[in-house]
This record gives sequence, structure tokens and C-alpha cells, in this order.
Amino acid sequence: MVGKITQDNILSFMMTLLCCVLFMGTFYRSMSMIILVSSLLVLGITYWVYKPKKSLERNEKLFVYALIFFFVSALLSFLIGKGWELQSVRNPNMPSLIDLDLPSKYVMGALVFAMFLKLRFKLCKPAIMGAIALGAILNGGIAIYQRYFLGHSRVAGFSGIAEMADASAILCLFCAVLFVFAPSLRGRVFYGIAIFLASLASLLTMTRGAILGMIITLIFMGVIYWFYRRECLQSFLIVVGICVLSFLANVGLSGGIKDSLRLEIAQQDLQSYAQGNTKTSLGARFEMWKEAVAMFKMAPIFGLSTAEIEKKMPEILQKSGSQLIETKEHNPNNDARGKKHNQILNAAAKRGIIGVFAILFVWFAYIKLFASRLKDLNSEVFVFALLSLSLLCYCILPNSLAGEPWESNVTLPLVLLIVSIFLKMTKEEERCSNPFL
Repeated sequence: MVGKITQDNILSFMMTLLCCVLFMGTFYRSMSMIILVSSLLVLGITYWVYKPKKSLERNEKLFVYALIFFFVSALLSFLIGKGWELQSVRNPNMPSLIDLDLPSKYVMGALVFAMFLKLRFKLCKPAIMGAIALGAILNGGIAIYQRYFLGHSRVAGFSGIAEMADASAILCLFCAVLFVFAPSLRGRVFYGIAIFLASLASLLTMTRGAILGMIITLIFMGVIYWFYRRECLQSFLIVVGICVLSFLANVGLSGGIKDSLRLEIAQQDLQSYAQGNTKTSLGARFEMWKEAVAMFKMAPIFGLSTAEIEKKMPEILQKSGSQLIETKEHNPNNDARGKKHNQILNAAAKRGIIGVFAILFVWFAYIKLFASRLKDLNSEVFVFALLSLSLLCYCILPNSLAGEPWESNVTLPLVLLIVSIFLKMTKEEERCSNPFL
């Protein structure tokens, strides 16, 4: 018998479809932003029509406040630093709003997160878990094609090298958790293939941060299993074995460990920097960090807006001792708009101590959403908590130390959507196990 078509199951179908497309399309640069905007429209229209009265729980409100406060920290820097005085790149007759562009995504994420929890709909777990694995397999297939058929030295999918590396690593880590809890041999084979291909895709980007992030997050998973689910350790070791097999396959095909991880290049960069040469990837990062520290000292409370950075670039270079001006034709406009390849230092430089507190507040609120659920006896609740906390671990260590994943127009929408998806499914599992909730 065909079930009655209602607002609940129409919305459930639409949101499940958007979530599946999100995971299967991570190789495309704009996908996460497309799904964030689409979700905001679908949920916003539904919310406006039905006006649900359900309220958020304490930790859920805390996360919403944290996201909004991130935007507020950027807005304060923009207003105090007269950020509107900077001209728009696309339209020089208009003021630039670059300082508020990325922070506005936090507000969008807060709205989507709140409506995910307030509106009544169910996400189809088998479809979404399957989409995660299919997305991992797709990324692996694209990476193999670009590397071994097109001859790309570093694969980028259709999003960029760093973005492809992060997306593939995240999908690999998700499949690593789903493999352990797969109820059948067929499921484990499916997730095992996904782990192998997604880890290979990340390796083929030759992005050191993503590779190190996967290693650290796998260690984090092992620690969590040891404390909460020791019976899962044997299956987890199989996951580690699959990742090692993928690494060995990559090493064999690329010609050695140094080539596959760019270790020799990193060593050469360090030696070159020690000799005073900043014209390297690592050397440029060190100089950017020096600039960020100088900028923080110049405006420790609210940071420097992009307009202020452009005006004060000579002073920043002088106070920091940065040699970046020698690495390329100096363009204050481009330098001012650039990031500092470190999440905390970038926040300190551009939004001051308020900005540093804002990003730490987001991380703290994120942890509060899921940490206590690791103790839940319901395996499904534990899985979603581990998936979510593993994502946070990956995005912080080491990626927030060598980049700005929380200020990426590709990675940030993906993270905010995943948090909304996993918490939605977590609460559904909790309701099923306790109908009185």
C-alpha cells in the first residue's frame, strides 16, 4: 500500500536527497555551498509555512550562539576597522564586503542547523550511509583517472587540491567508522573498498596536512574505542590495515615514500628557509605567521580589517620582518586579502582576541553536542557521535595549524551541514530507543 503523501515525508525525501547529493558530490567545488543554500531555501519555506513551536535544547542553542558570535566578531572588526573603505575587486565603485563574506556562512549554517532540529522530518539513514561510501568511491575513481590517465602530478578533482584532499580524507574516516559497525559482510566489503579508494584519493593529492590529519584522527578513533567500545578494536585494526594497504599501493606507484608525501621537498624547504630563502611553500607560511603576530600586536582586541591591512601593509612588513615582499611583485591589495595559513593566527590578526575566542567557542559548542553521547549504550548514537567528533578532530589537528578550514567556502559549509545531519539522525535514534522523549 502506498503511504499517504504528507508534508513530513515530502520534506524527508527532499532533505535526504540533498544530503545524499552532498556526500556524493564532494569532488565538485561548489557542491557544499549549493546544498547549504538549497537546504536553507527548502527548510526556510517549510518553516515559514508551518511555524513549528519546538524549541532547541541547551547545547543546541549554545552551538547556534557560537556560530552567530563568529559573525559578530567579524562584524565588529569590519565596523571598527572601516572595512567598507576597501574597494570591491569586481566592482571598484562599490565597497568591499570581503570581511563579511565567509562569516555570513556561519549565520546561514546556524539557521540551517536550527531548522534541521525544529522541523519534523526523518533522514533515511541507509541512503545517507550509502551515499557516504559512494562519494568515497567516486573521489577515488576521479583521483585515479586524473593521476594515472591524465598524468596530473597532484589530483584536484573539480574543487582544488586542498579541498579534494579534505573531502576524500573526511569520507575515508566516515567509512572507517561505518565499516566497524556494518551489520553484514557485504556491508564491510562495500565500506572497505570505499576506505581504500578515499584514502588513495587523499594520498594522490599529496597534501601533507590531509594525510597527517587522517593519521591523527585514526589514532583518536582508536583511543575512543579503547575507552568506550573495546570490542570494536579488532574490526578497527582491519580499517587501519586497509589504510596502510592504500598507502603502500600509493608508495609503490609513485616511486617511494618521499615522493608520495613530498617529504624531500619539505626537508629542502626547511633547509632553504634556514639559509634565508623564503621562496618556498613552508618558508612563505613562516613569514605569514610572523605577519599575523605583528598584526595582532597592532590591534589585539578587534584585529585589523582588510581595509586597514592594505593601508598598513608597509608597517606590517616592517614590524614583522617578513620577507614575503621579496618573493613576488608586491601587491598590497592581494596581500591584504590573503590568509595566514593558521586558523588561530588568522583569527588573531583579522579579528583580534575576540575572533580567537569566537572560533574556540565554536569548537567548544561542537564538542558539547556530541561528547556525552559517546557513553550512550545505543550503538547508533555512539556511531553518530564518533563520526562527528572525528570530523572535528580532523579539522583541528593539524589542519587548523597549517590552514584555515573554518574559513573555507568549500569545507565550512560541508562541516556545518554534516553536523546538522548527524545530530538530526542522533536525536531520531534517541527517540526510537526512548519513545517518551
